[in-house]
Amino acid sequence: MNQQVEMDLSAEGEKLLEICNSAAEAVSESIKKMVGDPTSGTVMHMGADGTPTKNIDGRAEEAVIGVLERSEVSFAILSEEMGRRVIGKNPQYFLHLDPLDGTFNAIAGIPFYSLSIYISGPSIGFGYVFDLAHAVKFYAERGRGAWTEGGGAKSRLTVSTTPTLRNFSVSAYTLRPNTGRIVGLGDVIRRIRTLGSTSLELCLVAAGRLDAFVDLRGGLRLVDVAAGSLIVEEAKGMVTDGRGEPISFNGDMWHKVEFLASNGVFHREILDLIGGGRG
Repeated sequence: MNQQVEMDLSAEGEKLLEICNSAAEAVSESIKKMVGDPTSGTVMHMGADGTPTKNIDGRAEEAVIGVLERSEVSFAILSEEMGRRVIGKNPQYFLHLDPLDGTFNAIAGIPFYSLSIYISGPSIGFGYVFDLAHAVKFYAERGRGAWTEGGGAKSRLTVSTTPTLRNFSVSAYTLRPNTGRIVGLGDVIRRIRTLGSTSLELCLVAAGRLDAFVDLRGGLRLVDVAAGSLIVEEAKGMVTDGRGEPISFNGDMWHKVEFLASNGVFHREILDLIGGGRG
């Protein structure tokens, strides 16, 4: 559900939004000829997160870093491709970066992949996700709400109010040996989807198009969900780990979690269905 409102970012938030918009434009331009090309999946090296960095990933990351270097703002960066890096002296902000979330989709030409940026500073938290296939942005500033912009329209994001769990639509991921944990949820809700770009799926929860997002793989990287988590929370949703505990975005690349984001209405019930709830 989207409500039409004026933007209400702080001056600092507006400044960070401009930087993120420039990064999104740079990534879009840098990879547009690579999308749908199997050669863009050529492995360049192993990324800092322990997974292969493909050619298209590297190109997207280079585009973002170039924008940050030209911004005249100092950042400490954690990226799943290059790991840690500092731009400037005495960094003002810490930035979680996933330059291309949904690499498989982009290489295959499936139009569901994104740029994800989460920026934290002494007085601000700012999350930004850009749908690269449709040129739609989602963003939030802590304490000030969440918004989306696309096609010339701006709207405030609000999670769904689906009144019954049996009508829920949920994006869910699982792997052996946890596949059985998703069965109880699947037996209760209306539908399950797996779309391939975590940050974008979280934005669909924030926009009320999905009611929840569940990841039981136990390997979800915090750079994947930092921006989307803030966007969900500022859209009045709820985010926890698979046991219902808060998640700390502390800059630890290797901290991997089970994850649940929802509209908050049946969050505890979903935790119980996947075996993570506490009595």
